[in-house]
Amino acid sequence: MIETEILLGIKLKKLGEAILAQISSVIAKQDYLFEPKTVPVLFIVNELGQVSVKEIAELLGMTHPAIVQMVSSLTKAGLVNQRKSSNDRRKTLVKLTVKGEKELKKIEPVTVAIKDVITSVLNSIDSNFIYAFSKLEQVVKSKLIVKTIEEDLRQRKMKDIVIIPYQRKYKADFARLNYEWLEKFSKVEKEDQTLLKYPEREIIKKGGEVFFALANNKAVGTCVVIKVNNNIYELINIVVTKKAQGKQIGKKLALTSIGYAVENGAKKLELNISVKLNAVLNLFKSLGFKETKDTKSSRDERELIHMELDLTIE
Repeated sequence: MIETEILLGIKLKKLGEAILAQISSVIAKQDYLFEPKTVPVLFIVNELGQVSVKEIAELLGMTHPAIVQMVSSLTKAGLVNQRKSSNDRRKTLVKLTVKGEKELKKIEPVTVAIKDVITSVLNSIDSNFIYAFSKLEQVVKSKLIVKTIEEDLRQRKMKDIVIIPYQRKYKADFARLNYEWLEKFSKVEKEDQTLLKYPEREIIKKGGEVFFALANNKAVGTCVVIKVNNNIYELINIVVTKKAQGKQIGKKLALTSIGYAVENGAKKLELNISVKLNAVLNLFKSLGFKETKDTKSSRDERELIHMELDLTIE
């Protein structure tokens, strides 16, 4: 076996490339106007204000043609401007546009998460470099960097969402969101229409609650908690708009509903979920809900799974 010390240079290069690839994979999953590989270029231009293509290449240790290609891509996206230097016409200067500044601002949560996880990993590494390198290599192979960053981003997204109890001004949103869901996954029954038309009478006054998930004061999600009796509450339809999905809104609505049931003295929170909604099913399982039986909805022919969460404290 070839010793690690002999291959250290090669291994460090490969390790660096693997780290950059994982960071790029995180960035690629976000909704940005630039390619992940161009991020270092954007950072340099932002830091220096105005910089030549040659200087960017030197700072990044990359070839001039490679930087020219990335700058051209950023220019086409409207994120940077290029102009010839008045002192040297051979020199091309690059500067961020207003659009580029706004787009770069959007990546700050990702860069903070990247910095935090790298710092955390380095701080936990032993002072013995060879051992430290092996440990770092294991971290990279396990994709802990990606997993930690993505979890950090999920938590940050959750913080941007506000959950509120029912307010009359969101009544139309309550109906809209639920009709969108029913038309996609089920069918609208008379009982649904009554519930959505009279939420105060059919839910609130009977001891239940309607929760809304707000993003920038706009309702992007909702759910209903029905009071079955003093001991049992039922969670109905966690609905999140398509554009707002992936921000942990469903989980936040579910946790709020559980908290509401506990505060009102419930011993059990139950729900019925379509067998087709695997992602939602897995969410409830992760929150402690247990499957009890398969059933048929009394309102339509959907195949449902009945789930329950024990709220009693032993």
